[in-house]
Amino acid sequence: MHLMTIRRSDGTFVKGSIPWNKGLHIDLSNGKGQFKKGTIPPQHHEVGYIAHHKDGYSFIKVAEPKKWQLYQRYVWEKAHRTKLSKDQIVIFLDGNKENFDPDNLAVVTRKELMILNHEKMLTADKDLSKTGVLVAKLKMKIKEKENG
Repeated sequence: MHLMTIRRSDGTFVKGSIPWNKGLHIDLSNGKGQFKKGTIPPQHHEVGYIAHHKDGYSFIKVAEPKKWQLYQRYVWEKAHRTKLSKDQIVIFLDGNKENFDPDNLAVVTRKELMILNHEKMLTADKDLSKTGVLVAKLKMKIKEKENG
């Protein structure tokens, strides 16, 4: 039997093409799978490994098997010895995603971040960004008072 797989230029398969693994029988009924026990995959990283993503953000592996955290969040929590809530975000005051100095990191809520982005109050100047964070917090307090 001749196996024929037809693939388009965009990488998708043509309907009706025969897959390369047709007729292969892999017995997975024993519950063991097809990999030997104890084999570590080549893409495995130890706890503490820092991965740099294309978008400029860095992640640190904090637990096994696949528990990752934003590195700026990790640095801020270690420096201040507190756990942040899901609503809180750590931002870079100077806009440099590689500057993990605790003085360059600030915690804002998602609502405050929305105000900062909408009003364009985050700049490359750390002091101006700090002021912008304070203005966003003030605007949130005013809104809370108005709504009762």
